[in-house]
Amino acid sequence: MYILIILLGIFLITLVIGLLLPNERTITRETVYHGVSPQTVYEIVTNNEDYHYRSDLKELNIIERTGDFEVWEEVSKSGSKIVFRTKLKEPYSRYEFEIIKAAGFTGYWVGEFDAVEGRTRFRATEHVRIKNSFIKILSYLFFDLGKFMETYQHDLGVRIKQEPENNIN
Repeated sequence: MYILIILLGIFLITLVIGLLLPNERTITRETVYHGVSPQTVYEIVTNNEDYHYRSDLKELNIIERTGDFEVWEEVSKSGSKIVFRTKLKEPYSRYEFEIIKAAGFTGYWVGEFDAVEGRTRFRATEHVRIKNSFIKILSYLFFDLGKFMETYQHDLGVRIKQEPENNIN
């Protein structure tokens, strides 16, 4: 009987904490790359066929292409799958895509590319929406959005063949 009460208490505490957490998590990371144009960085970031530099991906499959817009599935090294769709492409300055199928969450990503004195400032912002209280708690415990974005920007620097100048949080 006591075990049942303890389990019910843990369940209720977890539910309340999950309900109090915000439904959307937003994180931004910014990196500056030397001697490379916004056009070059933009073209690498928007080219889903050239994904092998990304250390977190096992594979990327383009499902549909309409003009310059795509729907694609990314499969992480751990096997999780997320389907994305291009929302906006403003050549060499802005790129947006949305999460259309994932395990328990939705959201969107915005990349901005700016020329700064012979360098390119790349700013990425990810918005993740989670409605399920338990998944929200798990996302805070096991899904470090900042780390994922930092890994991506580091991998991008490796692809560009340089280390990023900085990673501003």
